[in-house]
Amino acid sequence: MRLFKIRWPLVAYDLAVFAAVHLLLLFLYDSSDNLSMHKRFILASITLVCVFGARLIGKIYKQIWRYGGIQGYIRLILVDFIAFLVNMLLVFTLPIARVTFARMVAIACTNILGALAIRMFYRYAYSCASSPTFFGN
Repeated sequence: MRLFKIRWPLVAYDLAVFAAVHLLLLFLYDSSDNLSMHKRFILASITLVCVFGARLIGKIYKQIWRYGGIQGYIRLILVDFIAFLVNMLLVFTLPIARVTFARMVAIACTNILGALAIRMFYRYAYSCASSPTFFGN
């Protein structure tokens, strides 16, 4: 079955990064948006569907990152950019609460930075797993 080819630990790491980013930038940071908790959950849910839907459609979770090169990182950035555009279109056209454009950009950029960092740490740990020192070669 094709569903099992998805790298579920990577999905879990990305969900953890997503949750941390949204906790910091949407729930704990209070700005002039004046959003209720209910509206914040709605916005986070829309973003979750956009980001992870785009990553699943873009086959980000079928890649084996320890073998991937720069193409994998560029694909992740491109897929997340498309998810950002769809998310922005939905948030600014649906009759729901809106956040500022700057906050949306900050959330999207911090989320992609965390996703890229997780993958880079994974590649570093994998390449240095057989080295006798902490810093590898």
